[in-house]
Amino acid sequence: DPVTGVEPHRDPIDPMVGRTAPEWDAVIAGLPTVADPWPPSGPLVLVAPHPDDELLAAGATLAAASDAGTEVRVVAVTDGEMSHPHLDDAGRRQLVDRRLAETAAAYTAAGIVADRHRLSLPDGDTTNHADRLVEGLLSILEGAAACLAPWEADGHPDHDACGRAALEACAELGIPVFSFPVWSWNWDDPGNPAIPFDRAIRFPLTDRPDGVGWMARKRAGLAAYTSQILVEDGHRPVLPASFVAHFTRSDEVFLRS
Repeated sequence: DPVTGVEPHRDPIDPMVGRTAPEWDAVIAGLPTVADPWPPSGPLVLVAPHPDDELLAAGATLAAASDAGTEVRVVAVTDGEMSHPHLDDAGRRQLVDRRLAETAAAYTAAGIVADRHRLSLPDGDTTNHADRLVEGLLSILEGAAACLAPWEADGHPDHDACGRAALEACAELGIPVFSFPVWSWNWDDPGNPAIPFDRAIRFPLTDRPDGVGWMARKRAGLAAYTSQILVEDGHRPVLPASFVAHFTRSDEVFLRS
């Protein structure tokens, strides 16, 4: 089925044909800022469909949470083994090891302290493992104060499945959810957005004493994902610089549940 709101000529997960970051500047500037405290105090759980999603969407928030001594739990739903479709089975196994190493390096570079829980669901097929995903989230979310998860209409099937599962699990446990766009920055129309900005908030780093430091740390963390941002075996980067620019702006955007 086509993604709601996507223009017919745009592939929601092809960053080579998507929107550029500056096209969203005016929209984001008009969003209300988060209320203090941010990040939420108490255990914070982030649901990451693939390695790097946590840094892209919320790297500065996680750095700020770490600085505050907040317990951070990251649910690594898949290992991202399908990011390079041309690889054979052996190549994908090597890619998993590489992406795990990149993630560890990214957390170190960004100064993020987190317990990372791998579910290792099949990359690209999370939708068909929804029950297992919800079950895994319920155990990891126990005692959490807030959950960060992909927007359930983000446009990538794994992101959408993770968003739906987070909403289901958190509704059962009574935990607030703050959803984040990732691929929707690529396909959505800033002039008539499908992203529900009526419930959006932004974390403006420039207004915080440590904001510049958090952004520098986020950028350093993202640079560790070389398998995603550099040319690989003659193939274009999975995440070209024009796409990553959506996440290196001075605001992180979340949608209140």
